[in-house]
Amino acid sequence: MSSATDFDPLSPAMLENPHLIFAELQEQHPVFWHEKVGAWIVTRYDDCRDILMDSERFVRDARRVSEINSDADASIGSIDAARQADLRRLIIGAMHAQDVDQLGRNVRAKIDRIFEKVASQPSFDWMTEVAGQVAGAVTAEFLGIAEPDPRIFKAIVEGMARNFDADLGAHDADAARQVHEAFGALIDGWLAAEDTHGTMLTLKNRADELGVPLPVIKNSIGLLFIGSYGTIFGSCGNVARTVMEQPDVLEQLRDPGLTSTGMDELVRFHGPTLATGRVAVRATEVRGVTMKQGDPVFIVVAAANRDPAEFPRPQEIVLDRTPNKHLGFGWGPHSCLGSLFGKLALAELVGALHDAPPLRMTGTPIRIPGITVRSFASLPVTFQA
Repeated sequence: MSSATDFDPLSPAMLENPHLIFAELQEQHPVFWHEKVGAWIVTRYDDCRDILMDSERFVRDARRVSEINSDADASIGSIDAARQADLRRLIIGAMHAQDVDQLGRNVRAKIDRIFEKVASQPSFDWMTEVAGQVAGAVTAEFLGIAEPDPRIFKAIVEGMARNFDADLGAHDADAARQVHEAFGALIDGWLAAEDTHGTMLTLKNRADELGVPLPVIKNSIGLLFIGSYGTIFGSCGNVARTVMEQPDVLEQLRDPGLTSTGMDELVRFHGPTLATGRVAVRATEVRGVTMKQGDPVFIVVAAANRDPAEFPRPQEIVLDRTPNKHLGFGWGPHSCLGSLFGKLALAELVGALHDAPPLRMTGTPIRIPGITVRSFASLPVTFQA
């Protein structure tokens, strides 16, 4: 890549391994405007962290710039920090009230059943048979809903990823509408169901008390779903690929003392979030570059998580890395609410892999093309020798 203008987030090289390109950008073009993306690209850790922390200058809620007051598209992920405080506390309280240890046992039992089912198959798709089902089970418990068909979850998440990146390629408006309608119907069904519990029940019962409009509740539920399912789905695939390429990592993780730091390191090294967006509230300067009011800013989390200025030996997996202030679950007022559940799912998956025959590839992986997520659409594998 000879210049920042050559940066192509959907090129085959980027989809396979973006980190060499990210390292070059950090060194030569840490902040630059990209016409095709239509945003400022930011890659260094300090800058990315500071932007995520600064809810006064950089926001997810574009209405604070455009002064549009409709709640139709607003959610806990987009409204400003002050407005979201009560809603965020409500969700966190509902999550902390859950029996996390029992959830871990339930997840491990499900993974064991999945592994038993696919053990005799000469090839199976890890993303459909394992990642999708694990992500669905944990997300269902997290939200307090009945566990739905994982194929529906997987299709919606992949459709959402395509919608996020629509400006970078051909945009199928009809497909985008179908994804949006299908997702909305799922959320309506969850809100109407009588057997909800946990987070969903808390939101249903307390929303009026907090004065939170129904569209914001529905959009927040959708965001929680995408954040939980998408993060776990992508992480399960990335972890599987990592331990197949570096089996010593899986062996090291037999040490229970590495479980907590190890899960954080796997997310830092190969997390499912490639980038996230913000909008500049007013004209502001970042690393000598002036961003105008309303300018979109693309925070490349995957680049920040391998910035050598923050992480010694950034291209290596260091399972006891401490401190490890990675941005894989976000940072600041809009950080991921379900990170606890995400790390729990990964820990149970790693534990199950320890007790299973070695996993190996049987075909060519296919990635979901996009600049916001880094995940596999298909990962053909087998437990057979």
